[in-house]
Amino acid sequence: METEAVSNGRRILLKRVVQYITMRQNDDGGYTSVQYTDSTLYDTYLALETLSMLGVNPPRLEDTEKWVKNYNAINIRDYYLVNKIFMLLKQPLIDVSKQVLKLMDSTGRFGASEIDVETVSELETTFMCVELMNMLNIKRHSEKTVEFILSLKNPDGGFGVKGSSLSSTFYALNILSALTSPVEGLEDTLSFVRTHENPEGGFALKPGAKPSFMEPTFMGLTCLKLLRGKPLYATETIDFVLGCQNINGGFRRSLEHGISSFEYTFQAVYSLDMLGIGVKLV
Repeated sequence: METEAVSNGRRILLKRVVQYITMRQNDDGGYTSVQYTDSTLYDTYLALETLSMLGVNPPRLEDTEKWVKNYNAINIRDYYLVNKIFMLLKQPLIDVSKQVLKLMDSTGRFGASEIDVETVSELETTFMCVELMNMLNIKRHSEKTVEFILSLKNPDGGFGVKGSSLSSTFYALNILSALTSPVEGLEDTLSFVRTHENPEGGFALKPGAKPSFMEPTFMGLTCLKLLRGKPLYATETIDFVLGCQNINGGFRRSLEHGISSFEYTFQAVYSLDMLGIGVKLV
């Protein structure tokens, strides 16, 4: 059982996260991971989502709302982030149903089949479009998308067009879950996810690889949650995540090295929550 001293210590660590985020709010109301640079839509979303998980009201919400409303959204990722922010701010969503449906092909996929080097997974656009459809209450074509996702399941239990990856499996399970397609019985997928879990704590990018990194740890824990599985090395993974916190309050990518970013900080706080560590400060 967790002692009061340990619990208080973790609260102090989480309060440092709040300071790290709020110190990086710009005059325009937006946020940036890197101080003294322009606000970005992605960092603003991550800041608001992380503060929400911590139960903290963001400062200067009117300025943030104004900045987001004035943001020149040009693609589906922008619209996705804007609407995610508007949901957090309890503002009306932008209706982009036409843009979303236009991206869907005859197989049920959204966006291009090929990905560039900066894209995490070939399913990233499909994931965003499915989430947007749910936000906007668009109920069409879900069966095709479910069939498309299931067609990407490989013999090892993972998902991916050119072989299985943890990132594509993460997106596949999230998409299936969002479309209310049951995933709890995918035992081979659970086994695939577990091959990325390290006894020292955390998850690796590839099966059996070391060291652990923050992104696959967040993805691996999310997959386990969707599959109704539990981490084999929960205590070690908690230690891994907490060990990635920098002196400025933000989190880095790994134990060995790295600068803080809003992305790693969001993933760390979310991971701690999934591991049963209470992250609400109020």
